[in-house]
Amino acid sequence: MSQTIQIQTETNIGWFRLTGNVLELLDNPRIMFALRRMKFETDENAVLVPYEEKTKIQTLQELQRLLERFSFGSTLSAGTRDDVSSFEREESTFREFSERARSIRNDQFQIVPDLVSYFDDFQKVVKNTLVRPLYPRQLLSAFHMAFSQNACNFAVPGAGKTSIVYGAYSYLRGLPETDPKHVNKLMVLGPLSSFAPWENEYKDCFGKEIISQRLSGEASVSREQKEQHLFSTNPAELTLIFHGGVVSLQNEIISFLNRNKTMVVIDEAHRIKNPDGVWGQSAIEIAKAARSRIILTGTPVPNGYEDLFNLFQFLYPYRYKSILKAHYGNLVEMTKSASYESDSVKNFIENISPYFIRIKKSDLKLPRYFEHSIDVVMNPIQREIYDFIETKSIRLFETNSTATVKDLLNRAKLIRLRQAASNPSLLLKPLAETLYENDYEFNGTLGENLPDELQNDSQILSKLYTYQKNETPQKFTVVKELLDQILSKKGGKAIVWTIFVQNAKQLQLYLLNNEIVSKLLIGEVDQPSRELIVEEFNNPTNTDFRVVIANPFAVSESISLHMGCHNAIYLERDYNCANFLQSRDRIHRYGLPPNQETHYYYLISSNSIDGVIDDKLKRKVQRMERIIDEEIPLFSRLDDSDETDLIMALINDYARRS
Repeated sequence: MSQTIQIQTETNIGWFRLTGNVLELLDNPRIMFALRRMKFETDENAVLVPYEEKTKIQTLQELQRLLERFSFGSTLSAGTRDDVSSFEREESTFREFSERARSIRNDQFQIVPDLVSYFDDFQKVVKNTLVRPLYPRQLLSAFHMAFSQNACNFAVPGAGKTSIVYGAYSYLRGLPETDPKHVNKLMVLGPLSSFAPWENEYKDCFGKEIISQRLSGEASVSREQKEQHLFSTNPAELTLIFHGGVVSLQNEIISFLNRNKTMVVIDEAHRIKNPDGVWGQSAIEIAKAARSRIILTGTPVPNGYEDLFNLFQFLYPYRYKSILKAHYGNLVEMTKSASYESDSVKNFIENISPYFIRIKKSDLKLPRYFEHSIDVVMNPIQREIYDFIETKSIRLFETNSTATVKDLLNRAKLIRLRQAASNPSLLLKPLAETLYENDYEFNGTLGENLPDELQNDSQILSKLYTYQKNETPQKFTVVKELLDQILSKKGGKAIVWTIFVQNAKQLQLYLLNNEIVSKLLIGEVDQPSRELIVEEFNNPTNTDFRVVIANPFAVSESISLHMGCHNAIYLERDYNCANFLQSRDRIHRYGLPPNQETHYYYLISSNSIDGVIDDKLKRKVQRMERIIDEEIPLFSRLDDSDETDLIMALINDYARRS
């Protein structure tokens, strides 16, 4: 390398000064392209490249790689060499820290004397501050989080992730204020449904109320009030913000974090997985000012290993590249081409393992549950309507069974079949009115009219328009009979799950006419009302209502019903296995006594699409439960949205019945 460039650090102004053969640098178009990306400037016979203090060495390394690629040698000034030496010492310290964190997450820290002492201190603090004890796996997870200060917890739903955070928080809050790990404020970014659980769990863990401030989901909180909180000299201990609410308050939140020693938690963190999404980018920006950063999600990679990219950028904004040892594109390719047992996947998980801990379903040692598939015989009019629609649909599916050209139309037909199998009166409503708004991405006029199959048959149309006057869906009758049995027992309560919002409303009215009072947990019920319903339902002394009717898309996350409810009735189910398992976890989660029985009742209209979905779901559940108990569960290995195989199974089932 004949050309040599000297690199000198100008600390006072935050620049690297490049001197030597700089004219040859400036004559090279490809080098110039790279330097422009680094926002260079020129100063007489020098090239100036800016750096930020926290990424100083990374910028230097990028410069050296650039020069080497184009056959330029480089020498470092004495001050720059000192900076590099300091960075290398810091990196060595971080590697040692990472290995110690790994030993904790693997529960092998007992051979490290100072970690044993650390754990003893941690246990004492947690025992003295938490009124609700942590079980061993929770305690280990909380210790890992407190030691690491920046950590991911990938525990499955129902494992008590909130309690784990409060365990770690109690220890870090108890450290001397001069300790660099001390925190005294907590900020949670999560779905609106998580706010009440965070407030309630604090009381359950610490035995007292927490002073909290919600900056999202409260119409009464103005922009001015939000800013007053974030700039307050004595803000509430707990700040709650919706994921999407961070964007408009980003600068104010950063100011808050710079002035307060804060642990920032992203709950249901898979929602910020999109590397180009504004939510994720805002979260990463505020992370740089946080004292402690925590990621919580039971589904860390819903699509692929690339979903971890944003999570680790938040966790370690300046180190994530050296931790992941892979770019976003590398992770995408790993998802596409590598099996879970491949060396590339194993190496990747080994690289990130010090920074996450996972409690699996098998770790929870939950009491057993019971599943009951109930065959429901349709009443005559419903049977006739269903058979008519199914026959027409099957003929269309047989000509387009791959669901490629008319995928959206085929999906609409599958939904209409499920409606007919559950409650034919739903067919009179546009799809947009019967489904929760986030269920399916139907657009335009699709579903605004009656299904095509019905429009040219006056006899079927007449029976459909008069259906509610002449017949009650048999599933409603079976739900009422089941509830009579459940509610006859002391303290008996039940949750009824339905995919269709209109079904929830009609069922509620039917039950009320039969002297069973229920409340709705669906998308159009506002957040404060939902929280009040959940609180009352969980209250063992509440007798005003003992039944809730819920939509899994609206309340499948962050809501616990297991302390008061042990029965779930499924009016119908769709093909989404993840939503189905999430709904089951609402009443079957950690905290149940060993002898508590949990019952699931699946209502299946005989000789219909219900039976096909039931069979497919059973197989998907078995596969997904195996995936769930992996270290990094790659759910994309189980395609949860492709309904092509459902169409083929329906065609085969129809042929068998015919």
